[in-house]
Amino acid sequence: MKKILIPVAIITSAFFSSCGGENHEANATEQLQSGNKEEICFYEYDKESTATVKWTAFKTSDKVAVGGTFNSVLIKAGEKSTKLTEVLQTITFTIPTKSTNTTNPDRDSKIINSFFGKMLNTDLILGHAKSVEGDNESGSMTFYLTLNDIEKEVTLAYTVIDTTVKLTGEIDINNWNAETALKELNKVCEDLHKGADGVSVTWPNVELEIEAKLSKRCH
Repeated sequence: MKKILIPVAIITSAFFSSCGGENHEANATEQLQSGNKEEICFYEYDKESTATVKWTAFKTSDKVAVGGTFNSVLIKAGEKSTKLTEVLQTITFTIPTKSTNTTNPDRDSKIINSFFGKMLNTDLILGHAKSVEGDNESGSMTFYLTLNDIEKEVTLAYTVIDTTVKLTGEIDINNWNAETALKELNKVCEDLHKGADGVSVTWPNVELEIEAKLSKRCH
């Protein structure tokens, strides 16, 4: 008598079919597909939030830090996108220089009148994005900054924590031909900008730290 060999796969298939295995397999496939479905998240500038621009300037030969911010920062951005870089690419901003705030009213007045006031058309600082390189976590952003009627490129590094974008970097205000304005500021702050060596110095380097909040919606 010939032996009939039935493949194990056929037996297994028949067993599961008789026990409703086909439905279980279908359900498992659906669950697997559902579990692998990736969320799609859209980023957009949060118009309800307040962006902050903090700056740190330096005085005396020892480069003592003087910090400040602006009370008013107006930002506009384009449509939402799944790529944070595309949102940053659309950003424009306007900063009234009269909103300078160092928590010292006398110093604020000197900066507004003897520094920004000595520049051309600098009641407002204007800026808009040029390019962004990176991803939804970190990268660099290059934008055009207008001071003293001069537009120059500035590149800052950015990092993203949750939905807050933080940009950091440094500028040299002499790139905007601000030497005269800087001298005027140092003149009215001469004694306050003297260090142990008796030399009054106001440095052209300014560190920037900018934070803007985005909204993030996933589905």
